[in-house]
Amino acid sequence: MNKEILNRLKELSLKEISLTNLCEELNLNELEVLSMVRFLREEGINIITKRFDDDIYLFNQGELEPIHENIFSLNTNLNQEFKFVAISDTIFGSKSQQLSILNDIYLKAYQMGYTSVIHCGNLSEGLYPITSIYADTNFLDDTLRQVDYITEYYPRIEGMKTYFITGSKDEKHLKNNKINIGKRISLVRDDMIYLGNSSCVINIDKAKMLVFNPKLSKTYTVSYRPQQQIDSFRSEDKPNILLYGGLLQMEKFTYRNVKCISVPSVCATTKQMSDKRYSNTIGAWYITITTDEKGYFKSIRAIDSVYYSTNKDDYMKPKALVLKKGDM
Repeated sequence: MNKEILNRLKELSLKEISLTNLCEELNLNELEVLSMVRFLREEGINIITKRFDDDIYLFNQGELEPIHENIFSLNTNLNQEFKFVAISDTIFGSKSQQLSILNDIYLKAYQMGYTSVIHCGNLSEGLYPITSIYADTNFLDDTLRQVDYITEYYPRIEGMKTYFITGSKDEKHLKNNKINIGKRISLVRDDMIYLGNSSCVINIDKAKMLVFNPKLSKTYTVSYRPQQQIDSFRSEDKPNILLYGGLLQMEKFTYRNVKCISVPSVCATTKQMSDKRYSNTIGAWYITITTDEKGYFKSIRAIDSVYYSTNKDDYMKPKALVLKKGDM
């Protein structure tokens, strides 16, 4: 495929355009253009088509994923126990990021025998308009620089997997630049498995866990948003466990027989959090899920780990944690 023509097709279809006009602009026939559209779709570019007035119209939605339920399966390897660390809101690219704390969480998890981490969204701080009062709170101010930074500095320990969704902050890259950073990161880092935008159902044997990051803002009562979410489930659709990121809080409770865990951040309090009077708990959950002999949910044990102080200007001295078996 001619890259120059492909890029031109992507550019022209950013605004709705007819197939007839595309053929004229690119000097190609309909079959050639539709073949290129198929190729771009296979590459993850979501170009939608619709027929109207005897012509086909195309619109490029970039790396926006079609709306569907994200489902991923893990298993306990017949030992009826799955251990993982739950984290959220690392906001890479912000001057408030805390890479040193994140490295400490991964190192402790590894030393304790954990080989899985579930990240509940907002890996990046996303983007602010240049006119925003928060624009200078980022030290990385564009999408590709944030993606490159995450792939370089996110902890990498041999034998350890990070399963992650993208959150509302990460989605700013998609809205502004049509780039899905979750997909981009997963392509470079085979130890970081992208589960989808905003939510994913993870089946652990036959136990059902929903990992979720809200698009709605925080409320005064920490448990209100998770309770709203659980209230929206039909009885037959309820998960056994709800992991809720984006609230910057650490809390666990049971509601409608759903075990709900609010996952704290791994970042210092930002100017925006302070202006909105958001409290910010920093830490991680060390979680063990147990299933019965048939694979159904049996119990959950969650141990909290809180960090009460942050490292000033941590972003100015980044150190990548890279460990191979035998290093420890």
